Amino acid sequence: MLRELLDLRQDVSGAAASLARERYRRAAGLPALQTLREILAAHKLAASPEGLQQAREALSQAEDEDPRRPGRIARLSTLRDFLARLRQIALEPGAAQELFDLPQRPLVRPPGDAGLHGALPPIAVERELPFLRSRERRAEMEAALATALAPTAGARSASWEAAAAARSEAGLPLPDATPWANAVLEGTQAIAADLGVWLLERHSGVRASEAQRHDVLHLQFAPRCASAFIAGEMQRTVRRWTAMLGLDLSEVKVDDEDRPLKWPGAHAEPIDPPFEAGLTYLPAEGPRALSALLSGVGTALVSVGPPAEAPPEDLWLGDPAVRHACAAILGGLVRDPEWLRRCAQVELPRDDQRAIAIAAVFDARLNAARTLAALQAYESGPGSRAGSAARDLFARATGAELPSGLAALEVDPWFDDLAQLQGRALAARARAFLRDRYDEDWWRNPRSAPSLQGLWGRGGRATSAELWAEMGGDPTVQPLIVELLEACG
Repeated sequence: MLRELLDLRQDVSGAAASLARERYRRAAGLPALQTLREILAAHKLAASPEGLQQAREALSQAEDEDPRRPGRIARLSTLRDFLARLRQIALEPGAAQELFDLPQRPLVRPPGDAGLHGALPPIAVERELPFLRSRERRAEMEAALATALAPTAGARSASWEAAAAARSEAGLPLPDATPWANAVLEGTQAIAADLGVWLLERHSGVRASEAQRHDVLHLQFAPRCASAFIAGEMQRTVRRWTAMLGLDLSEVKVDDEDRPLKWPGAHAEPIDPPFEAGLTYLPAEGPRALSALLSGVGTALVSVGPPAEAPPEDLWLGDPAVRHACAAILGGLVRDPEWLRRCAQVELPRDDQRAIAIAAVFDARLNAARTLAALQAYESGPGSRAGSAARDLFARATGAELPSGLAALEVDPWFDDLAQLQGRALAARARAFLRDRYDEDWWRNPRSAPSLQGLWGRGGRATSAELWAEMGGDPTVQPLIVELLEACG
């Protein structure tokens, strides 16, 4: 445990708790309790350049120790990274608040009589858009969304510049992300150009050369088998599976109430770790909604797994790739036909199984494309060149066109898409490890539960590199590529 920087770490814990609460309430469609400025004002040390410098110096000292203490280095690294993100907010609080509130603001003017329809919040459009059967209607709604979000480019640019400055203060170099991204795009190119194009044309009714972003979303969220996954059955499916495995979810509190501003999918946040995690979930039909619920459970378990005496870094912070891996290990169960048959009580024809798998291929390819777009934005700045690169990379990943007004949404200065990609690869390696040790149906073998609990029990302490070493081998994207190709085969 760390016995240094006590005041800073205490302030960080409070800031992390407040931000987690506000993220949870936003995703749940609930009103905010604090603004970002109020959170900063309540945690001045954590938001200050002095706090970031303290963490940076402590990390440098830890890295120079002989012998090195991996646990100390891991915790100080996550502390430094969190403080850098908090500095981004502190440098441009107005832009940060505008972007934080943006999904709930009434901005989108749908086609038709504005007096009858009024303006919709972007999150309401994103909830409805993938499920619209009419391609013409989807195109109209997506165009309205792009038009509404285009004027936010100034806030996004300011926030990007703040992130770049915060990264510089923290001494955070750009990640060596190009090999990972290119490996995914090249390794899945053939299956995307073959099966992906065929399914997209079959599902949307247009040639691949005419496909739009909304066509990809429609395939991912509402494939032809979607009606087999009933919205009201999702939680029962999860309970049926956890009973087989002997997994206790009593500390994961699920909010499934529908609210007008509630986000689609599932979003987990620590509420009172390690005693309670909140999981807000919007029931919807389809395999993607079930995968989202499972992913949310995996993320929530990271917060409630550690012991009560765990350091605050283990409860509130951590390697983002590990958290994404914990989500992906469970979210990927929907690509297992036997799991679907036994737990979801759904048997699908092979083409429907492939449709679920190709959705995951597009997810990985989009993570790769957005990673490259972020690197381009750091090279040329978050302007028109970066937007053009984001659109080209979106087309490379999916074969579909991305509206220019949505291009800025494709780039993240903190490279979360790279963390997602690394998490998906780690999850693929973990599933192979579990299959080797507990057989193909590891997901219903109670003997595999301790291995999973051992992962969640470390909370934010574990690093991606350590978990790869424990399972044998170095971090690589190859297990993910192999797994996706097998699921599509």
